[in-house]
Order: sequence, then structure tokens, then C-alpha cells
Amino acid sequence: MVTIRDVAKHAGVSPATVSRVVNGLVGYSEETRRRVEEAVTSLNYETDFMARGLKTRQTSVIGLLAPMVSDALASEVMRGVEEAAREQGYAVMLGRTGLQSVFIDGYLRTLRTYRAAGVILISAVITQETRQILGPNIPIISVAISDRSGSPSVSIDDERAAYDATRYLLSLGHRRIGLLAGDPASVFVAHPRQRGYERAMAEAGHPPVVAHGTFFYDSGAPGLDELLRQDPDLTAIFAVSDEMAAAAVNELQERGRRVPDDVSVLGFDNTSTAQHVHPPLSTVAQPLEEMGRAAVRKLLRARNLGPRIMPHSIIARGSTGPPAHQHPAHQHQPSQEL
Repeated sequence: MVTIRDVAKHAGVSPATVSRVVNGLVGYSEETRRRVEEAVTSLNYETDFMARGLKTRQTSVIGLLAPMVSDALASEVMRGVEEAAREQGYAVMLGRTGLQSVFIDGYLRTLRTYRAAGVILISAVITQETRQILGPNIPIISVAISDRSGSPSVSIDDERAAYDATRYLLSLGHRRIGLLAGDPASVFVAHPRQRGYERAMAEAGHPPVVAHGTFFYDSGAPGLDELLRQDPDLTAIFAVSDEMAAAAVNELQERGRRVPDDVSVLGFDNTSTAQHVHPPLSTVAQPLEEMGRAAVRKLLRARNLGPRIMPHSIIARGSTGPPAHQHPAHQHQPSQEL
């Protein structure tokens, strides 16, 4: 069977360029388009997904489902998925499903009908029902979440990342640090991040102060209210998503509290949201784009589909500093934990 690499070699271009031409995208000259189309015709290269699937039992489609994540986080992962997929001559079918299982199941059945080459879930656990709907021949992998059961995934170590983030705030001299935690039902993201925070606080001999949100912006202000009700003298807030952290920054400023002079705020994810706040958010950086690329590579190799842990880092921006009238024990440098 003729592959996209055969067409690329015949036309003297890269597989990514062939993919752009056959999918009607931009980024090439008229001469390049002509050479690629001539190569497609000469080699009888089939670009119809269903026709190819009938012959090979697999199409050049990768499903990308985002059940319940922020647009900022999903777009970072999506960028990496799409880039890696196009380089290999694959198209991406995106499904924004919410948490309603009927929509998730519908997308999965469609992808099975299309004989998708694989499915990527963003921040969602692979369930037994998911595997049953897809059948045995379509690999599936999750990104930005790991259930530690050995399921295929690409993620960071959430507990270690939250531990490192809390230690960073402690290193600045903060002792009264509140956690704006995630949804308690989020066993595989919210729970490990809370454990990391609580472990760091316990080691430092300071009591935890915890309020729960949903990871989304609109839960940030109510979560901040609860934290300050528990301890009005908090000097730092660690939020387990950039969206909640951004909401906390805005709400603190509405109350006349300066960030970071009165209260430092640290986020999580390093999405575009982190740089659209004033002051810009210090945050825990997940390599979301690279995680998307890694997920595509693992799917297409269809082997070694166990969990992969990626490195995280702490990025210091304007929203964090030492508590008032104090100085950090040492100058902080952004760090990376492997």
C-alpha cells in the first residue's frame, strides 16, 4: 500500500507538507501543491479515510476527546496532538463532550465506525466501558491524568508537582498557605495534588487550610471566600488550576489586597491564562503540548502503551513573593523535577 511517506519522497517534500496539501490546509507554494497532487495521482494514493479503512481495517483518523477540561488546557494539548498527527499524515477528530456519558459514548462509537487509528482522552480516565465501546483493535491513551493502574497515559506526577509548588512557597518564607483544591470527585488529579500540598505542609510543621473548587474560573472566588473564612491572615494561596488562581487574584484585588505584596498566588498548568492576569501568574508548568505529541507517538507505535511521566517545573512570575516584611531564605530559581 502506498503511504504518505512514499508520496512525500516522490514529490520531494516532507510528509507534513503532503498532509497539508491533501487536507486542504495552507503553508506551501503552488508549485509544491502541483508536485504533491501529481505524486498522489501517479502513485494512486488514497486519501479517503473510509476507503482506506475498508482495506486496512484502520483509517488515518485520531480521535481527541475532551470531556471536562478548560479551553486553555485543552488547546495546549490539542496543538501538540495536531502537529504530531499531521507530521505522520493523520487527521484529528475533536469531540468536546462535557461529562454526559451519552455524548462520550456517541463519539466513541463514531470513532469505532471510522476505524480510528487511536483515541486520546484529555484529563479523563479510561474506563472498562470505554474499552468495550471501542473494541479490541483501537488503542486509547489519556493525557494530563494518570490513574496509576498501569493504563496508557502521558502525565506529570501530580502529587510531586504539588509538593514542589508548596515547598516553593515555603522557601519564600510563607507559613500560612491555603490550598484552593480541585473537585473532591476528581480522584486522579485533585486528590494527588492535595496530598502533595498536605505532605509539604506537614513536613514544615504548619496546618493545612483547604477549600475545594471545580478547576474552573467561576469556582475561584467562592473557594477564596472559604479559605479566608478559615484563616483571614493567609499570606499565600496555591490553586490547583490557573483558572482558579486567576479568579483568586482578581477577587483579592477587588477586596483591596495587593498581589503579591499582601497575598501571593500560585497556579497550576501554565496555560495561556497564566500570562493574561495582572500580575502574571507564577505556576506549575505541565508540558501540555509535548504531552499531546508524546501521546500521538505512543498510539501510532501501538506498543509500550503503559504510563509515561513527564517532567514539571515551577515558573516564577509576578504573582508570588515573600510575605510582607520578610525575605526568602534564598533567591528562587525556576526548577524542573524529573
